[in-house]
Amino acid sequence: MDELYLELIIAMLIVGLFACFLIMYVMYARIRQLVAELRVLKNRVEVTDEELTKLADDIEEFKKLKF
Repeated sequence: MDELYLELIIAMLIVGLFACFLIMYVMYARIRQLVAELRVLKNRVEVTDEELTKLADDIEEFKKLKF
């Protein structure tokens, strides 16, 4: 009878371990997706030197205008 309980506990621990591995794999896959999305967003937000210079020139021109 004691062996049956021991085998039941071992089986439950093994199932729990596999469940943890499954959850870890799902989290790993989701993190990879989020990193890929972050790279795409970073490329959209990135400002080049040329764009920054043009923006600074536009601001200077706007300051010169008198309303």
